[in-house]
Amino acid sequence: MRFDRDTWTFDCEPTMTDSQVLAFCRDGCLLLRGVVPDEINRRTCDWLDGAIPADPGFVPDGMTQAEMDRIRGSHEPSTIFLEDWFIEHVLLNPQVAGIMRSLLGPVIGLPILASLHRVECPAEAGNWHQDLDCVFGPELHFVEVFYFPQDTPAELGPTEILPRSHLARFDGAQQPQGGVLSDGPAGTIGIHHQSILHRRGASAASGSRRMLKYNYWRTSPPRRDWRVEADFDPRTADYGGHLVGRYVAHLFAWLAGKGDEFRVIGGQGWPWRTENQLRPSYGFGTTSGYLPDWRKGNADGYAR
Repeated sequence: MRFDRDTWTFDCEPTMTDSQVLAFCRDGCLLLRGVVPDEINRRTCDWLDGAIPADPGFVPDGMTQAEMDRIRGSHEPSTIFLEDWFIEHVLLNPQVAGIMRSLLGPVIGLPILASLHRVECPAEAGNWHQDLDCVFGPELHFVEVFYFPQDTPAELGPTEILPRSHLARFDGAQQPQGGVLSDGPAGTIGIHHQSILHRRGASAASGSRRMLKYNYWRTSPPRRDWRVEADFDPRTADYGGHLVGRYVAHLFAWLAGKGDEFRVIGGQGWPWRTENQLRPSYGFGTTSGYLPDWRKGNADGYAR
């Protein structure tokens, strides 16, 4: 692990494989249960509750004590990122770091803004939504995380996420089905595409549920430098079904540094596939096809 405090970046070895990167492109989320040590989880809760004093390892240039106190007491307590114990065990958590290196390339920009979602339970489920200013396209310039510093079983209303909902805007016409809860023991971290559909889960237990949300950032052009699998074949990989696969394949191609070359021919052509076909789908590697229309401006979903 290489952490540079001056540039507020880190670097490490990637840990995800081709198949795992593709699964993230397809599902838009993954969950790491209980990866932060219990002592750090307790300290995080105490810090957020004001039960322990701040002890920053450094202070950004020009930031006053009054500003630090104000930020800590707000709904965006970003000064927790200045605590050495939080940097080491949460921001630079080895499992999280390896995933971020795989998805965002070398020299990853560390979070600069924390959002605290504190809920007094019991509470009804929140409304399904995609975050403000989300965008839809093959580019992945940042990745969002949810950190739960306390035990957060289903009864305490962890965030509910709808896998594969990061590829198009939610119009609100129908209530989503198939959401999954980010439940787990203290130290659970959810990693997801920022445009994914999510909501606060319904809670039946009593107590205060805390969750911190923040982003890691890309600083270098994309390229396929995660753990390459010798037997991974992009011609026959599972990109998802009709109306989905073209976007997942586009995102995967962009991450591999080939976004500008990506084209598809439509219909039963690649990246569509089924186990019942006799040979790999036609159209892989085409240079004269279509681009997926992420904004859905055309009736067939392809940009001309």
